[in-house]
Amino acid sequence: MANVAGMKRKIPSNEQQEIISRKKTPGKESKVRSMLSSANVVQTYPSLYRSFFTKDPSEWKDDASLRIELEYPAHQKEEFFLVCPITQETQQYNPMADIADTIQHIYDDYLTREQQKRFGDVQQGIMRQLTKYRNRREQPGYVAAIDQWNTQLRDLKQQHGALSLQETRRRHASYTLACHVLYQIYSRTVAFHADKLNRYKAFSNFVYGEVNPSFVNEMIERTKMTVKSVFVDLGSGIGNAVLQVAAQTGCESFGIEIMETPCKLAKRQLKEYATRMKAWGLATGKVHFRQGDFLDGGQQDLMATMRRADVVLVNNYAFDSTTNQDLLRLFLDLKEGAKIVSLKSFVHKNHKINARNFHLPESILQVQELPYYSDAVSWSHQDGTFFISTVNRQRLAQYT
Repeated sequence: MANVAGMKRKIPSNEQQEIISRKKTPGKESKVRSMLSSANVVQTYPSLYRSFFTKDPSEWKDDASLRIELEYPAHQKEEFFLVCPITQETQQYNPMADIADTIQHIYDDYLTREQQKRFGDVQQGIMRQLTKYRNRREQPGYVAAIDQWNTQLRDLKQQHGALSLQETRRRHASYTLACHVLYQIYSRTVAFHADKLNRYKAFSNFVYGEVNPSFVNEMIERTKMTVKSVFVDLGSGIGNAVLQVAAQTGCESFGIEIMETPCKLAKRQLKEYATRMKAWGLATGKVHFRQGDFLDGGQQDLMATMRRADVVLVNNYAFDSTTNQDLLRLFLDLKEGAKIVSLKSFVHKNHKINARNFHLPESILQVQELPYYSDAVSWSHQDGTFFISTVNRQRLAQYT
């Protein structure tokens, strides 16, 4: 997100020092609060939902027959109501779609081929029954299929302990699994507060915009982030990019955000992230969020983190030239080889290093322009470009 050039660079001391971190490793039992359930979302906003198995659009009743529990790979389960949104808005949380996607991810990502035989496939067995009774809107058959799914999954966990990811024994979420888990987190913590994120002046440094998961995945691949990397998001908003990087790579991830509302929502997401990653049996890197101004030079802990950073993300699409220049000076502290991912280049395309300008901050950056495709960012459905700037001081040696 954003920072405003020229504003008074002060934040309350208690907020300035607040850093929240979570690190969970599969197989280690610890006292962690329960997940925020799907059922809790529906109970909080009952007027938005109706029973999936009836055509009656009227407000649904809190009927015990519509409650089910779903087993997760680790030793947790979640309560759902068998309801769907009254409206057809694509952005609205849909519990039935969540159930189907959760089951499919567990089947695809956690079960061996031999274990999958217990559950059947698209043509027979439990997997077929779940699809058939859902499509036919036959509630008794669907509930029975859910019960069979839970029974078989519990039996596997009793035999083998918490289930783990199967693909090459990886411990971190794939892109698609990370997207699903983060969608679950967002829908339970942020979705119904999203209107609060749009109350900022357009085209100012306070304009709110997020890079979407496909963009973050592209960044992870292009910068070759690993579990040993350190990632920093300057203007982290509600924390989606920070959480996705930590989930997919297991690296230590930091986010700093100047605006109070997005930062509060980021911290809310982090609490749910810690619990839900445990339920999925997924390892994650340490995650830190703080409210503050990333251009406040008095934040010594942030400066120390920047000196360790391997990849820095800054969504400077709406930043003015003064803020971008201030950021360039901040980048002088980055280590050799560190990469800056941005939506606008910090280096003019006609900038050529010579004896007169080699001392300028932008001269340490070697820039690569790359394409992103539709829906990679929240503020546009069009294709665009982004930039990866690599710190390279070696090419300045001839001028010193």
